[in-house]
Amino acid sequence: MASANRFAFSDNRMSRAELKVASVNGTAINFVSQALKFLMQFCYQILVARLLLPEDFGIVAMAAPLFAFAALFSDFGLTQATVQRDEIDQEQLSFVFWVNVGLSAAICLAVIVLAPVAGVFFREPRIVPIVVGLSATFVIGGLCAQHLALLNRQLLFAKIALVELVSFLAGSVTCLLFAWNGFGYWALVYSQIATALTTLLLAWWFAKWVPSRPALRSQNFHLLNFGANITSFNFLNFFARNFDNILIGRYLGEMPLGIYDRAYKLLLLPLSQITTPIAKVALPSLARTLSEPGTYRRFYFRMLELTILATYPAVIFAIINSQLLIVTLLGPRWSEVSEVFSILAFGAIFAPISSSTGWLFISQDRTKEMRNWGALSSTLFVASFVCGLPWGISGVAAFYIGVGTIQGPILWWGATRRGPLSFRQLLEVLWPYFVSAIMTSVVEYGLKASLPGTFMTLLLSLVASYVIFLGVVLAFSSSRKGIIELAFEASVMGGRFYRKFAH
Repeated sequence: MASANRFAFSDNRMSRAELKVASVNGTAINFVSQALKFLMQFCYQILVARLLLPEDFGIVAMAAPLFAFAALFSDFGLTQATVQRDEIDQEQLSFVFWVNVGLSAAICLAVIVLAPVAGVFFREPRIVPIVVGLSATFVIGGLCAQHLALLNRQLLFAKIALVELVSFLAGSVTCLLFAWNGFGYWALVYSQIATALTTLLLAWWFAKWVPSRPALRSQNFHLLNFGANITSFNFLNFFARNFDNILIGRYLGEMPLGIYDRAYKLLLLPLSQITTPIAKVALPSLARTLSEPGTYRRFYFRMLELTILATYPAVIFAIINSQLLIVTLLGPRWSEVSEVFSILAFGAIFAPISSSTGWLFISQDRTKEMRNWGALSSTLFVASFVCGLPWGISGVAAFYIGVGTIQGPILWWGATRRGPLSFRQLLEVLWPYFVSAIMTSVVEYGLKASLPGTFMTLLLSLVASYVIFLGVVLAFSSSRKGIIELAFEASVMGGRFYRKFAH
């Protein structure tokens, strides 16, 4: 029991200096691990795309909306409550653990029951056994959700990174082996199960936390209110993330869905490798500095600037070179992906900022507001999918991004109406980056028009995108200060790691 109490309370004794060191180190660890994971995913995506057919991805993608919907309730926002709460004890941790396990088991059974319904809806009987097989991942995830949340709360990012890397490697190897031996879309199913099992075993090993019997006390149920708001937001956000797949799969078929799914995931892959490690550090850091507005703003803006610096040049490069990029990486049979990819990539200009509003809502315990904004956004996005469907997958993507371009700034305003930072302060930080994005786009278009379409051209364009973007940003004094601070912290951290491993 002593181990569990230490796990729950030691992070509250962190000084601001210790928190800063832990945050900087955590960001570095997460970036290194995500870089490794990205390289593995990059190679994996290329290999699996050459071993499987678009129809294979399309069939599994048909099952994805059902699982994404069911997953909304398996966690019930309780992992976020574990990370956000200033204090949480063994009794509360055990309570949320057993709630997670109970919900996960119930959802597993519900998904199995709904499997035949999914097959009838999509007019594809092959997805029924896929849904049944993957339902086990809910129970597996429920058994380790709180263990991973505890590691995050304690800022033990090295252990979290190891869990993710080894789990991904296990899933990837499983998929490639089965795909090589002719199992088709089942290779993708076995991959997810292998990833979930590996995550469970490693999370238990590293957390070394054992739950006690659940106690049904009134104060424990207060955690459910926090989680309910997050779950409500995720429930609404589900339709913004998955209703396009449902419509395309139902009315256009598995081939267009496979192309659309590949475009979406090829875009999401590099973005998530950058935003995920920052988000893991942002939430616990912001939650612990809420009482210090100046520190809170500094943490938020530095993490947001780091996200933009890492993502914008890559997104601009991908938009302008989408056709050559897709054909080079995936092969000629995937050339149709490029049009949808370039449309969706435009929305990635707004995505990092919109995603960061979740840090503000959750760290400030404004989850009810987050739920309400989610309702508005989801309604608009679902309407955009319906409007774009007559024009095929490109129409769905174009309407989706068009609505997101309008919705994004409105959401930023809503997230900054209250709390330590204002909408005006946010725009003052952002506008140099928007100018830099425009200038970088002009240069990238010039390079595309003047250079031959080769792999070396892609490498040159990618490097040029980062160099031009950073150069323009540094021309603004307001953003230059933040970048200098980031560079200084990176150098200090690099020296710390060098001394640690050199000796």
